[in-house]
Amino acid sequence: MSTAEKSLQLLLTKDENEAGALADLLDKQNRDRQEIERQVFIAAEEQICRDFDPLRDAAIVVGAREWHPGVVGIVASRISRKYHRPTIVIGFEANGTGKGSGRSIEGLNLVEALDRCAESLEKFGGHEMAAGLTIREEKIDVFAAEFRRVTRELLSDDYLQPCLRIDHELAFSELTGDFLQWHEMLQPFGNGNPAPLFFAREVEPVMPPQEVKEKHLILRLRQGNYHRRAVYFDSANLSLPPAPWDIAFRIRADEYEGETTLGMRIEAVRKAEQI
Repeated sequence: MSTAEKSLQLLLTKDENEAGALADLLDKQNRDRQEIERQVFIAAEEQICRDFDPLRDAAIVVGAREWHPGVVGIVASRISRKYHRPTIVIGFEANGTGKGSGRSIEGLNLVEALDRCAESLEKFGGHEMAAGLTIREEKIDVFAAEFRRVTRELLSDDYLQPCLRIDHELAFSELTGDFLQWHEMLQPFGNGNPAPLFFAREVEPVMPPQEVKEKHLILRLRQGNYHRRAVYFDSANLSLPPAPWDIAFRIRADEYEGETTLGMRIEAVRKAEQI
């Protein structure tokens, strides 16, 4: 929503007073961005609840005036993850020009899908999983219908069912500093090299989840005698199943006060299945 100039200044300055002022400014900008994102997400959800049929629609297209173009990509990503559908979110200016951002799911090349709808667009570009576009407001209904038709043709029903591909089962006892070092040697992670997805059985919460920023949950988990702290993003409104759980998760290196620790990010939770 702004340039990176102030962030660069913060990294380069040797003046403590200037650094403090820049940090305060960046913190305020980030909080403002989060509030704008929250408002756009709520408005988008209202449109989805009104128009989206999961049995009929293979994609989601939402848009409105004054949605800030700086947050439409983040909102599209959140919606795509929540509903497991290719998603386009568009913010229109007063002159009718819309700038949108899209996020895809496995099985759909987003640029290919947009290319089949090119007659409705001013321009577009991106890659398989993410893209941007420009569209006139009067074309939104035609584009939305065409994009939903195209995605239905390109995606089989199997792709529209959320599915996690587990790389390896791990016990909490195996989540050590040495394991994290080996994991980090696989970097950089991205579309062509996704971070490994792990699986742990029979995990129990040791206290109620802690809600953060009205979106995320912090979970304190136990497996046998081993305890772990984990973050479950965009899950504050989810209903967790009865414990014990089976969990799918990724790990990462977390830096805190100069110390590197193993962080856990929950991707999915289900009631533990007996084997």
